[in-house]
Amino acid sequence: MYLVSVLCTLGGVAVALVLGRLLGSGRRAATSEFNGQALSLISSVLLSSFILLTGFQVAGSWSALSTARSRTYDEARALTDTYWAAGGLADADRTKVRGLLRQYTEEVRNVEFAALAQGHTSPEAWSALDHVRAAVGVASAVRPDQQTAKAAAQSALGTVYQTRADRAAQVRAGMPLITWLALLVAGIFLIAFPVVLGLTATPRHLVALCFTGAAVAFAICLTAQLNHAFQKPFAVRPTAFSFAEARFRQMDG
Repeated sequence: MYLVSVLCTLGGVAVALVLGRLLGSGRRAATSEFNGQALSLISSVLLSSFILLTGFQVAGSWSALSTARSRTYDEARALTDTYWAAGGLADADRTKVRGLLRQYTEEVRNVEFAALAQGHTSPEAWSALDHVRAAVGVASAVRPDQQTAKAAAQSALGTVYQTRADRAAQVRAGMPLITWLALLVAGIFLIAFPVVLGLTATPRHLVALCFTGAAVAFAICLTAQLNHAFQKPFAVRPTAFSFAEARFRQMDG
């Protein structure tokens, strides 16, 4: 899967090696006249590569996190639309559909979000939503207003299924593995670069190197935490479904 990327990376190493051997054996290179500029260029490229990879990871993960959070509010709004539309059904059907909607919403808020953190959805929540659809499907619609209410409930329920399917697809979504490997390698070499050049082990130099290591490790840890939309500490919370339950109570009143 990643053969092309690996070959391109090895090609870059080969080109750098050949140019280094050919152009680094002249008189001016032997006298170290350009070493300072060369090392500054290498360190700048290395730092820029790490920043580029980190920014790519953070931007992609944050976008996925924001999308997952907005999808929960889309689902909650569709649930309230279904609940409202069910108010136009016959008394028995209205009571049944609204009770099943409350059951589904509670199941998602209390049970499913814990399952999402483990990387899967709740089968019980899927079953509860299927019960809602079945109840709406068999609801009687004799009068025109009941037919309109039933059609509106089915339409809103279709949106619930769509947003729920999107949420299920995002549970295991994440940035490609190869970008994580590239970020890790770039981070390690960025920390090791001063040592490779012969950094002396004085307390002042070690403090600066430790700060570099801490900054690199924090950046990698932050990107890893952002990569999973439903896992702490930046996890999407079931706030939207608490909002839906509050709207249910308002509509009941």
